Amino acid sequence: MDAPFGIAFLKKAELYNLICRFDKQYRNAVKDGSFESSPWSIERQILRWTYRHHKHLGSPINTDHLTNDPKWSKLREFGMVDRKGKLRKDYKYLEKGHLTKPLENLVVRGFATYFDEAHAHNAIVISKEGLLVGEVIADIEKRNPFVTANYWFYSNIIDHLGASVLLVITFFGLLKFFGIFDIIKCLIQR
Repeated sequence: MDAPFGIAFLKKAELYNLICRFDKQYRNAVKDGSFESSPWSIERQILRWTYRHHKHLGSPINTDHLTNDPKWSKLREFGMVDRKGKLRKDYKYLEKGHLTKPLENLVVRGFATYFDEAHAHNAIVISKEGLLVGEVIADIEKRNPFVTANYWFYSNIIDHLGASVLLVITFFGLLKFFGIFDIIKCLIQR
């Protein structure tokens, strides 16, 4: 983890906030019972795995990695199957044959690019932003309260900083407009 107020740390704090929003949307989908139509859990695992284990970043992740074909499958490495080799409940989305959707979502979110335009939807390469998201996900999964608190604190500062500055400027503008500074100055001089 980078020191607070480093550029990389602030970017990761921003991505932490984004991940929390995606996780919240997924949790709401689980509550509604529509989580099987949400591939975020699959995208999350792919990004985490890419940060921790993907050794050749230029080599693509493709739809074959999301199948049960023993020659190509990465499902076990992604943590999506149980000990018996069956898909875990959160990843049943893949059984419906929607193998390209998680990959397409990663591209649309800006976390990956298509590997080859000729086979666009079947293979992606994770981008620098995707690696940072994978790093933040790995940090979150460590369950270190200090790291999580730092991400939470700084991501909320970033989100609310603009509004806070605007509020302060407006407050002092109103004080000046109504002449409150002059009244305070007169009271102090007495």
